[in-house]
Amino acid sequence: MQRVNDRAHPAIVLRVLLRQAYDAGSIGRVASHNDPVPNNILFDGERLWLIDWESAYCNDPLVDVAVMLDGMARSPELEDVLLNAWLGRAPDEPLRARLRIVRALTRLYYAGVFLSASAAASPARRDSDLSVPDLGDFEQAINEGRLKPGMPETKHILGKMFLASFLSGTTAPGFDAAV
Repeated sequence: MQRVNDRAHPAIVLRVLLRQAYDAGSIGRVASHNDPVPNNILFDGERLWLIDWESAYCNDPLVDVAVMLDGMARSPELEDVLLNAWLGRAPDEPLRARLRIVRALTRLYYAGVFLSASAAASPARRDSDLSVPDLGDFEQAINEGRLKPGMPETKHILGKMFLASFLSGTTAPGFDAAV
């Protein structure tokens, strides 16, 4: 276990504490899709198909679960159903603790994905305002056509919403408006 002296920079302390919490109970790496968002899951009436494997590599098994929880399990009850189906039993507290960390990290990852996509489409745009709409207002803007799925502005707002979710621990916005 790595030790940190009392005068260490807060970012270093945070990194060490995060690493220790993440490593506790680590179960190794498995083949992972790494992007099991709703648009990458198809159902033909009989089977589920997971498509778009370009981001696949070995990873923590909780990464795919974290992304699926944020993308499809929009309530604590649905989260429990998904976790129980994945594990074949109810998760214990150490697994839930690691999952909270992995969910935060996947939210940070998707913040970067969406913000990078919006920056690539509009490179001159500068934005230091971290305020974001709440999920209801965002969905209303999509439904009313003020925001359009797949557009750089929508991806920019989604990126900021994922970043806000990472920073606050609140519910992620999901992926429905991404494409």
